Amino acid sequence: PGHITARARRRAQRPHTMRAIAPVSLAPVSRVQRRRARVQARRTTDDVTATGAASLGLAAAAAACVVLAGPARAELNAAEANRGGEFNRGSAKQFGGYDLVKVDITKEFGEDLRLSNFTGADLRFAKLRGANLRGAYMMKMVAPEVDFTGADMSDALMDRAVLVKANFTNAILNRVVLTSSDLEGAIVENADFTDALLDVKTQQALCKTASGKNPETGVSTRVSLGCAGGRARVSSPSRYMSDDDTPKPKAEFDESRFSMYQ
Repeated sequence: PGHITARARRRAQRPHTMRAIAPVSLAPVSRVQRRRARVQARRTTDDVTATGAASLGLAAAAAACVVLAGPARAELNAAEANRGGEFNRGSAKQFGGYDLVKVDITKEFGEDLRLSNFTGADLRFAKLRGANLRGAYMMKMVAPEVDFTGADMSDALMDRAVLVKANFTNAILNRVVLTSSDLEGAIVENADFTDALLDVKTQQALCKTASGKNPETGVSTRVSLGCAGGRARVSSPSRYMSDDDTPKPKAEFDESRFSMYQ
């Protein structure tokens, strides 16, 4: 027909596609409804953003776990081992909880064992002859019949240890803490216990067999144990801190902020 325009004819010739048309409500929308719609839209956007951030956080944590994961090291790490010990002292070694039954420790690891850790180790019948154990950690050590002949254990912590029939001949035990330790039948000939901390019953038992003088310090074993005249012991590992006449512990290492000799 003549009244159909060219634009209408072109539109009629185009291929038609079906489109889904959302139903539109013809009811009037109030101001309150529009405000609610905006708030809901903002909440939806915030939820999406938070979910995305949480996903990124979990991903980062997982990546960190992958990077940091590795074997748990109870032993010294490479840097500590290169320095010689965890205390950067050049001697401290880790034997905590180790099975060292019948091991000649000085032969296997050397005599310089200052500040080394033997906490809870099993040293039954082991040998530590001539070892330098100054400041060593030996709490709860199981060490019956261990040979400490000639060893220097000054300032060592040896409380709650089993030292039945241990051999302390010629050993130096200045300022050693031996509280609650079992020294039944221990050999203490020529040993120096100056300022050591022992239970009264342990001190009295050791005095029954104590004899001789330490070849290194020249101190009588009975005097160092406070056996003379049956008098009670008045010394302690910290006596040098309050008594100017008492010799101070030997500084084994250069002073540092970690030093117990400062």
